[in-house]
Amino acid sequence: MKKSIILILLFIIFPLLMKVYSQSPDLEENSEIYHILERMEIKSAMVPEYFSGIKNYKIQDIISFSQILKDSLKNIQSRDFFDIDYILKDNIDWAKYFFDPVYYKKLKNDLNISENGIFNMFYKANSSFYSLHTDNFFIKINPVINFNAGKDIKTGKYNYQNTRGIIISGLLDKKIYFYTSIYENQRSFLPHIERKIKRDFAIPGQGYYKKYESSVFKNTPGYDFLNAKAYFGFNLTKSLSAEMGHGKFFIGNGIRSLFLSDYSNNYYYLKFDTRVWKLLYRNIFAELTAKSREEINKDTLLPKKYMAAHYLNYRITRNFQIGLFENVIFTRGGHFEFQYLNPVILYRTVEQFTGSADNVIVGIDWKYNFLHRISFYGQFVLDEFNFKKLKENNNWWGNKYGLQLGVKYIDVAGIDHLDLQLESNIIRPYTYSHREKSDSYSNFNQALAHPFGANFKELIILLNYKPENKIYIKAKALFAYKGEDKDGFSWGGNILKSNENRPLDDMGKIRDYGFFTGNGAKRNIIQYTFDISYMIIHNYNLFANFIYHKDISSIPESTINELYSGAGIRVNVDNKFLDF
Repeated sequence: MKKSIILILLFIIFPLLMKVYSQSPDLEENSEIYHILERMEIKSAMVPEYFSGIKNYKIQDIISFSQILKDSLKNIQSRDFFDIDYILKDNIDWAKYFFDPVYYKKLKNDLNISENGIFNMFYKANSSFYSLHTDNFFIKINPVINFNAGKDIKTGKYNYQNTRGIIISGLLDKKIYFYTSIYENQRSFLPHIERKIKRDFAIPGQGYYKKYESSVFKNTPGYDFLNAKAYFGFNLTKSLSAEMGHGKFFIGNGIRSLFLSDYSNNYYYLKFDTRVWKLLYRNIFAELTAKSREEINKDTLLPKKYMAAHYLNYRITRNFQIGLFENVIFTRGGHFEFQYLNPVILYRTVEQFTGSADNVIVGIDWKYNFLHRISFYGQFVLDEFNFKKLKENNNWWGNKYGLQLGVKYIDVAGIDHLDLQLESNIIRPYTYSHREKSDSYSNFNQALAHPFGANFKELIILLNYKPENKIYIKAKALFAYKGEDKDGFSWGGNILKSNENRPLDDMGKIRDYGFFTGNGAKRNIIQYTFDISYMIIHNYNLFANFIYHKDISSIPESTINELYSGAGIRVNVDNKFLDF
């Protein structure tokens, strides 16, 4: 405990004594800007400051890349220039700290940024509801709104979301950046998400919640929940940065991540990024929650577990990069295992030092851009593996691994801003699970990697199209085949279940063999989603969406058929379908 207190004090005091290096908070997880940057990186074949396999990107890095694109590329289409200007407008307040004053003034004039705003106080920059600049302090404040409502055409039931929030970010003494966001939500969910909430005692991506009854949509039960994210950070040296707070991360180039995704609730973390040459090395040390409040069903201190992860990304050429990942989940009776604080050791060796009781996964990922149109990417994750058992082809339960393959194709058939993405994911039964639920690869009863957990095959087809500068169309098709638990046994799909509760063989003993992807209660999932939005003014979007979801289960009462349509307004937030 004393060591933890000393570490935190050093973290707070050290930046006040250090040399100044430029820094900034991260871009929001679901921002449309990520897709723009993917397009431009593939199309231009230029090397950005950020490493695309590690989300989230630093604002200073995307500003730098956008400025290079704007000044260097002359033969790109007008809508690409609109996209680049959108990024710069969205972050113009931060650009002041990364460009020289002459260029910054020229950029503001070029982007037609108003100096007066509304009442000479609000929206002085296109993207900032309120901002304040002094010699040693900068703060930016924006509201968040997501109001939408619709109806399940098949059942006649209404569905709604009422989200209000605020985002605050800034810079202190040109040394310490900070960020905080608070979202207050009242929301109902479609039946397939409702079933998942009841099974896991957790709302995907959220923490504590309580039941809610809308006064507008009668007989439509929902949930009331608050979500907060906050962190601060600084550069220890020119190559090493540190950050502490509550949040989550995404590692990978796909729609899904088999390493670490943003599906679970926020968690408390300490993060270090090291950038040297063509390398980026990230260390994450985090405190997770082993159960949810609703599972315990009383006000008490929730049990803790811990995570240590590192990821090394190497940009081999301007178009090709690979990454190596390792992560360990462990419990220690309420305290961190200090041996895992070693930032450069293999966690598998530490696990062996301590008795091999923890849950370690390793993986490799890659991305290759070519022809200025196409990007090929993928991930391979390994939980446990025995080559002899694999060679015997007996489907041993302990061969636990997953594979992702994906491709992005921009400007399909020469159509400007019509972008296609295909992605396939397959994960063997019992991957991410452990003999103890507390050591499963999860946080707050939510998967840290893929939302489906394990024991599935999945294909996703995603189309992004922008026919005009302010019109955005997103269409997604999801096809999945998954094995669920049955007869009181774990068939390897629910990572929250002990992997020692496997079904029995003919001799009444726990089965070790004959486990293939999709075994258990069969579940076929088909989902089509369509979202069209129009940006009225900067980051204020009207939208309409449609969802068709069909779950066909070998357990008849688990079959679900939904057809939903809705509409609403989003302010400073992007759409994220709950497609699982």
